[in-house]
Amino acid sequence: MKVYYHAGTDWNRTPSNLKTEKNLLALSYNNWDDYSVRTTLNAVFYYENKSILEFSLKLLIEGDVDSPIKLNAMRKDGWDGFFPIPKTNYVSVPSDIEFYDALITKLGVQEAKNILLLIRDAGYLINISGDKAAKLLTADSSFETSPLREAGARKSFSDGWKAFTGSSLSIQDFTLYTPSRNLQGVDSIRFRFNSETLPYDINVLIGPNGIGKSHTLKNLVEYWLGMAGGSQRELSKTKHKPFDVSPNISRLILISYSPFEDFVLDLSKSKLNDKTAYKYFGFRRGAVSAAGKRQSTISRNLPASDSVESIFKAFEDDESFAYLSNWTSKIDTIWDVLQPALNFEKIVVEVDQKYELPISLKRFLIEGKDQKKYMELNGSSFSKLHKLDPSFDGLVIAKEGVVFLRDSERLDLSSGQRLFVYMVINILGQIKAESLIVVDEPELFLHPTFEVEFIMLLKKVLAAFNSKAILATHSLAIAREIPANCMHVYRKGKHGVEIDYPPFETFGGDMQRISSYVFGDSKLTKPFAQWIDRAVQDAGSPKKLLAKLKGELNEEMTIKILNAGVPDGR
Repeated sequence: MKVYYHAGTDWNRTPSNLKTEKNLLALSYNNWDDYSVRTTLNAVFYYENKSILEFSLKLLIEGDVDSPIKLNAMRKDGWDGFFPIPKTNYVSVPSDIEFYDALITKLGVQEAKNILLLIRDAGYLINISGDKAAKLLTADSSFETSPLREAGARKSFSDGWKAFTGSSLSIQDFTLYTPSRNLQGVDSIRFRFNSETLPYDINVLIGPNGIGKSHTLKNLVEYWLGMAGGSQRELSKTKHKPFDVSPNISRLILISYSPFEDFVLDLSKSKLNDKTAYKYFGFRRGAVSAAGKRQSTISRNLPASDSVESIFKAFEDDESFAYLSNWTSKIDTIWDVLQPALNFEKIVVEVDQKYELPISLKRFLIEGKDQKKYMELNGSSFSKLHKLDPSFDGLVIAKEGVVFLRDSERLDLSSGQRLFVYMVINILGQIKAESLIVVDEPELFLHPTFEVEFIMLLKKVLAAFNSKAILATHSLAIAREIPANCMHVYRKGKHGVEIDYPPFETFGGDMQRISSYVFGDSKLTKPFAQWIDRAVQDAGSPKKLLAKLKGELNEEMTIKILNAGVPDGR
């Protein structure tokens, strides 16, 4: 297979295949600017004359800060456009780590290596070839400024080459350094995701309200994305280093169903090229006011409508990437995770009864026992639906969310059940391998049983996609499922917020012991203890109080009363 650069200055152009080639990596001009360094090229991998993968290739040329213009000039001077670029030292980084698996799956390992040598893939040259010229060029500040500016490229650079060594990919441990809320110091949190013994797939931030857990999550998002306070310009001003090593995650999915949160909604207005690196789920959505200003509004229907969008994306991703050797079916995972919990027979969406469907789709229609019409979702129905109307506007009643049927009857899920089902579907619709799932206060709308069930389902999703999660919570039911080394306890100290770990193992531990350590409730006088003191005083002695109360006490209260006393010692 060959690599070819199309000359031109149309930044919105998708590079086409060549008539002479069945398989080609086609590149073209892009004017994207990374702080005055321009290295972005549009890229398409064609296999058997079909577009397999569209992405961006970041290509840095030694001694140059505008690669697209440089390549156009070389074409004008006689270069035919085929790689390698003659008499030039350069390195490149793809925006999507799927590029490596796509090459290996379609071309085989050896031909894939040849392509990486043609484009001089930075990770491959440094870690496998030991190329000194490439190593020197990646040490240039421009490499950090442009090729490694965005999260997808950083993931490709750190992990892409491992596909050729047989090494398994996993999210590595990292330390987050974040300014404390009073701006008087820096808090460090070591996120541990790897252990050969206990399950380290979920880390938890736990502590009282208003102490800074959500503040930590917000900083984590901005630092990893490289936006707002985490942008290169802001970090260079403050001299702040947010991580000990850049987290090697492919996508960050954030879920927060609090009406008071202020996390990043989306990347549509950000100065980032890759708008898909981050996905937010919550009650807020972006809107444009009458004055043309961007603002956020709150809608309680968003979790439901998001679930419809997410399950359609799961079908779309399965169609697009099923050819990858390491692809895990998202729809199969939705069934594997949710069917045992809900015992449903079909996954459906409610459709508008007034909508006239073509004959090809009518066979997927189901009339429920509630007289409503539903469309069964499977590979065949989705493909036909997508061809009919890619946006599904007017047909699907999205506000009803994804629906589950048994014997044509809609399952009557509680509000808590619906929410954690929507969370699972939303995660699976957006997840990639090695994603980080961040959930702020999952217990807000879940009672303790559903909290534990959500953790169980989340663990299944994480395992299927080799991903990890960070949860900010007050829930003791969740805390009991987390090893002590993965539990970050926030508490107020003499000099501000202190973050530490429990000195005892919390995994499967005693909830009262965890509560006493995390929330300090052993130091707090409880209302029932105050009542005992007053009641003993009024009765005259513990024994007289017990006689008065007779069989109204449990064993614990009986012991507490016997241990209570009055001032004169009776």
